[in-house]
Amino acid sequence: MEIRFCSVCNESIPDGEFDAGRAIVSGQKSQHVACALKRSVEMSGWRSWLTLLLALFGASVATYLLVQKLDEKKKPLTIAELPSVKEHVADSVRASEERAVKRFDAQSTELTKLNDSFEKALNTRLAEHGASIKGATTEAMDKLLRDTSNQMSDRLQALNRLVVKLQGQMADLVDWKIRIQQEADQLRRELEQAKRREPAQPTPAEPVQPKEEPKPATPSEEEEQRLKEIERWRKRLRDSDEDIVFSATIELARLKALEAVPDLVRVLNKHKDFYARLGAATALGEIQAVAAVPDLIEALNDKDDLVRTAASEALHRITGQDFNFVSGLTKNERIRIQKKWRQWWRDNETELRAKLGQPAK
Repeated sequence: MEIRFCSVCNESIPDGEFDAGRAIVSGQKSQHVACALKRSVEMSGWRSWLTLLLALFGASVATYLLVQKLDEKKKPLTIAELPSVKEHVADSVRASEERAVKRFDAQSTELTKLNDSFEKALNTRLAEHGASIKGATTEAMDKLLRDTSNQMSDRLQALNRLVVKLQGQMADLVDWKIRIQQEADQLRRELEQAKRREPAQPTPAEPVQPKEEPKPATPSEEEEQRLKEIERWRKRLRDSDEDIVFSATIELARLKALEAVPDLVRVLNKHKDFYARLGAATALGEIQAVAAVPDLIEALNDKDDLVRTAASEALHRITGQDFNFVSGLTKNERIRIQKKWRQWWRDNETELRAKLGQPAK
């Protein structure tokens, strides 16, 4: 079937329009009757008259057919025609169903392809992200293991140094015990020999001169001796051997050496060995050094947990306060406790100095 278009309005013209007289053909052009009339009015010359006549002819034919159609009596469908109508309807329904099924199948196929491509893309993205997450997790775990291994290695080295030091002290004690045992055996032998000797003839006793008892040391001499000992241990705080530095912190704590507080604070803040910092924090607590409170508060965030715990115990010993600082706190928790300590220090420094007799210099 050939599809024709109106040369005036460019709309398609069904074949029924030509049969009904509502469209005409002029040469190679097809036109609606209404469009042809309109154009003939606008045009000039013999072509316009020819188009107008054709249009009028088409319009008259259409009018005649319309009148005949209106005058025609409609006949009811006969019983013989009903099966054909039913078959026609059934064929139309079947055709519609087939078209619907084909269209549904095509859309289902398209949706299946789209779903497969989406699942493939999703699996690809999940695999990529899973690999990246796995890699990041593995890297974080490796870093944590390395850091933990380094910390354990440092602590083992410190413990090994302490064990070596204790072994040396034990060896000295064993030597001292052996010497004492030897001297005791020598004294026992001399005593037995003296018992076996014959008593000597008595000789005129010479007047015994009373022995002069040593004068007891004056308080000033004891203090001078103490200051000399403190000065000796303060110098050892600067030794390159961390074991000697640790021993110096213990001795200064025993001497209650307030004079050594600046040196102990320097060790607490700057010494690389955590064992030396631990000893300095402990000594400052034993001395009850009020001037060291701000530095001990900062040490609550030391990189080593043992040093942080020692600083907390020292603050409690100096101030009598406890802000629930325990081992294993997170960095944010330690920072919050530090803020509480700083606020307490600002509010109570003067009272604490007066209580412990350590005025600010």
